Amino acid sequence: MLTLPEKVLFLLAVLASLYYTARGVQRIIRLIGSGQGKPEWGLIPKRLVTALVKTVAVLPTWRLRPVTSLFHAFVVWGFSYYLLVNVGDVLAAYIPDFHFLGTGALGNLYRLGADLLSVGVLVGMVYLMIRRFAVKPGPLYPHKDEQLHPKARKGISRDSAIVGAFIILHVGFRFLGESFHLALEGRDAYQPFASAVAGLWAGLSPAALTVMVHVSFWLALGLILAFLPYFPHSKHIHLFFAPLNFLLKPERRSIGALNPLDFEDESIEQFGASTINDLGWEQLMDAYACIMCNRCTEVCPAAHTGKALSPAALEINKRYYFNYDANGNEPPPLVGTVISAEAVWACTACGACIDICPVGNEPMRDILDIRRGLVLMENDFPEQWQTAFRGMERTANPWNIPPTERMKWAEGLDVPTIEENPEPEYLWWVGCAPATDARAQKTARAFAKILNAAGVNYAVLGEAETCTGDSARRAGNEYLFYELALGNVETL
Repeated sequence: MLTLPEKVLFLLAVLASLYYTARGVQRIIRLIGSGQGKPEWGLIPKRLVTALVKTVAVLPTWRLRPVTSLFHAFVVWGFSYYLLVNVGDVLAAYIPDFHFLGTGALGNLYRLGADLLSVGVLVGMVYLMIRRFAVKPGPLYPHKDEQLHPKARKGISRDSAIVGAFIILHVGFRFLGESFHLALEGRDAYQPFASAVAGLWAGLSPAALTVMVHVSFWLALGLILAFLPYFPHSKHIHLFFAPLNFLLKPERRSIGALNPLDFEDESIEQFGASTINDLGWEQLMDAYACIMCNRCTEVCPAAHTGKALSPAALEINKRYYFNYDANGNEPPPLVGTVISAEAVWACTACGACIDICPVGNEPMRDILDIRRGLVLMENDFPEQWQTAFRGMERTANPWNIPPTERMKWAEGLDVPTIEENPEPEYLWWVGCAPATDARAQKTARAFAKILNAAGVNYAVLGEAETCTGDSARRAGNEYLFYELALGNVETL
């Protein structure tokens, strides 16, 4: 289809576009590689099918905003299909009388898919653009109290406009180009929508239609070449990093499982995360996987109660730091750069943000690692937490209740201790709250009555039971947890 000069010009444009795109990709690889640890590539074969199903079916998005998720799915399916369409169009442009995938059943199915999905993408993008820029639902926009990179407040909307316009124009001109082609060569039953539009061009001469086919090709494919160098900087790059998250995210027993710290290794100089390079490589990759949908903030209990915490803002700030401020100099502290001090301590460590994220990001883990850095490296934490830490250190519970009162909750009940029943079938770990907090004690007493009524052979540790240290760990005091955990292991 293309003339020789056009073929040469297009090839030069492709090379230039790929060169600048490669530079952006190399920068991303370098930035992610500056994080701690290395990917475990052996996870890919085990997760390939699951990751493929999640990606193709866009499974994680359907749990929230189902209508919007449907239109988003149209865009995802269509734009993914366009990877094949663009290859076919380039081959057809360079090879005379070339029909991508032939003119048989496979080719017919391919053209039908391209026609239907082109319309699906356009409909989906129009809906999404109207929703973002006309309806402006609250969850899509940051609150005034959220700490955001100075360029992010306008940058998010600008990036959405650029990406949205690119998709609409790219798919739109390709669709129009096919309609001009059908007006010139004859309608195609396997391209019903493009054939219908082709009827609008019945009055144009063959020469005019040929010109419009060429113009549409250059606009559709030229937009890709222009967009590719911008791609590594846009949120659109989640198309690649979301599947990588599904494939390579480190295995964890639960969404709240934290990596252990080795306090016995005297060569370790940094505990927790003080700067962005102290985070794991997967935590840095989260910034590029983030689609800035704000679902995490929408389900965050701290955000719901008016706290300054926004898990989405944390990921967005990381991305904008990488895009604009990561210039090779010493990285600044995470607190004040990607998250405020108030937000760090507002997190309840519930894991709702991890659970809802459609691309597998884990902002809660960033916050807990930042807490570790503040507590262990800087001795910086809210003053009111000192009482809880001191209680766990001195009396093995946050409420400062002496061990001698550990069994007061069971007064009047037949609750055997391990000394009284040294061979129980079940050892009940009561926990600090049920043993020491007046409200939680009601639950413990009710459970004890159930066990007794059921005739269960059980025992409790009684005064030998201490705090698990989990609350200290979630607060960032990993060393206190470590000491309590060692004691509990020895007891058990």
